[in-house]
Amino acid sequence: MDIISEARFDCAHPERPLVVAYYTEGTPYEGEAEVLKESLESVGYSYLVCGVPNLKSWQKNTQCKAVFLQQMLERNISKPILYLDVDAIMVHPPVLLDDIKADIAAVHFARKSELLSGTLYLGNTRQCKRVVKKWIALNEQYPETLPNGKAAWDQRTLALAIKRVKGLNFVELPQSYTFIVGLTQRHDPDCRPIIMHTRGAKKHKRHINGKKGYEK
Repeated sequence: MDIISEARFDCAHPERPLVVAYYTEGTPYEGEAEVLKESLESVGYSYLVCGVPNLKSWQKNTQCKAVFLQQMLERNISKPILYLDVDAIMVHPPVLLDDIKADIAAVHFARKSELLSGTLYLGNTRQCKRVVKKWIALNEQYPETLPNGKAAWDQRTLALAIKRVKGLNFVELPQSYTFIVGLTQRHDPDCRPIIMHTRGAKKHKRHINGKKGYEK
């Protein structure tokens, strides 16, 4: 993946994972990136936020996540990584991640079957890297649609990759770590966000795909 630009911020908390995120250049996601960076600085998290080319397809742009994360793991070889979608806002420090023992950690929406990839902890372990490699291969194998007929969203190909790597230590994170505005509170009214996702896809997906209006 070509990285056009980088913004890095370092704080004095070596026990915390490095937050990484990417946005597509020349799209409304540039503004989302600025909000994310401000939130990370306010709670004291080091980050590396990168601008990448816009592939003119929301699905292609999101499937780049796996390749991006492979590059980030290679560049930060001994440090765990916390990936956040660029439309996220860190409201409070996700302290559970300071000493978590996991290859991969994430949230299943409403504690059910749909894996969410907007907040994704990667332990930078051998098994973690195997998942990312398998994830990339599945995105290449299924660029548009999965065998079950569903769209090949990146979180769905990630879920398949996780199932295909044996011996993986996967840890389920609280719903508050991927709090989706307008959705999470419907299923868990008492949930208070640690990391809030503002549904950038709903706002920008049609724009990325060259259409007008909001995604329904």
